[in-house]
Amino acid sequence: MGKPNILDGIPELVATVEGGSFSAAAKILDSSVANLSRKVGALERSLGQQLLQRTARGCVPTEAGQAFYKQCRGLMDGIEEAHDEVRLGRSQLKGHIKISLAGHFAETTLPPLLAEFALQYPSIHLFINVTARNVDLVSEGVDISVRLGPLADSNLIARRLINFPLRTLIAPDLLPSVADCKHPGELPPSLCLSLLSRRWSFQKSKTVYHLQPAGRIGSDNGLALVAAAQTGLGIIQVPSYYGNAEVQRGDLLPIFDDWQSEDEFEFFLVFPPTRYIPERVRALADFLHKRLQ
Repeated sequence: MGKPNILDGIPELVATVEGGSFSAAAKILDSSVANLSRKVGALERSLGQQLLQRTARGCVPTEAGQAFYKQCRGLMDGIEEAHDEVRLGRSQLKGHIKISLAGHFAETTLPPLLAEFALQYPSIHLFINVTARNVDLVSEGVDISVRLGPLADSNLIARRLINFPLRTLIAPDLLPSVADCKHPGELPPSLCLSLLSRRWSFQKSKTVYHLQPAGRIGSDNGLALVAAAQTGLGIIQVPSYYGNAEVQRGDLLPIFDDWQSEDEFEFFLVFPPTRYIPERVRALADFLHKRLQ
């Protein structure tokens, strides 16, 4: 009988820890749950240690399993990166990347950049998924996603992409209604339209005002609020990527633009739960980050 392969069961263990269950790991490795369970079980027997605690909801590493996982993850990262460097080289990157976009900014700003990236790397194939929901990166095979923060705690890897300040916009016909407002804290809440039920904030030096919108229109969509504001239905406070065309045409005007909001809309690049990111995906992340700075 030949000597056992020292790597047997290690990819299966790493994928199970990162996926949180045998079923998630099976999707990562394109294998079966039975095969993964068998290989991890054999690895545990060869080490004489229980590495995973099986639960009704999945698997969690034991103390020994977590320590073993960290060592194995580092080794696998090195092996995978060495493969990429020798087999491809950065100038010859190839393969498929599935990217998920959500929100007005991502859907309008990123597609031209993705097309530019595709021209730069002719051997890379992009699939662009556009959806309003946060996709399950592992089960849906997504390599990279653009998400609005704040991000919920998870084992996903995140990298800040860009942030946008908020600005307050009003239709010219509505200006007389706020002519007597000497500072933003005096804006009538009944004229302020709500985005995601957010409280408005205004800051200048050490002075801060807060305002809870109470207008007749509220929405989780900035475009809907821009349309409502254009008709004179109220004032809006939205991220600065909304309303640019309307401001250029004079249909909406910034007010109290010498005040800053305490809040920002921040977007992140989010990756599946693995410490190794394929070189082609890293190249895309670096490209987007550089073009948006």
